[in-house]
Amino acid sequence: MATKKDFEILSQKDLDDLLRINEFIEQKDENSLVSELKRAILDSGKLELVQWESLRNHIREIEELIPHIDLIIKLKKEK
Repeated sequence: MATKKDFEILSQKDLDDLLRINEFIEQKDENSLVSELKRAILDSGKLELVQWESLRNHIREIEELIPHIDLIIKLKKEK
């Protein structure tokens, strides 16, 4: 018997969000965020102090999300 979940349809916005998230996650080439950060660090003159401070603040926000991401991973592995 089919459940409600079997018939859920994604909106275009949901689909766009998923595609954007997957593209970001799967990016492993020289244009990835990590690669850009490495290049900026190697040439630290590319960014001004205020930009480095802003970048650090963004990274700090990501660091705060890591425990939540770890919990999601743990729960999904248990399924």
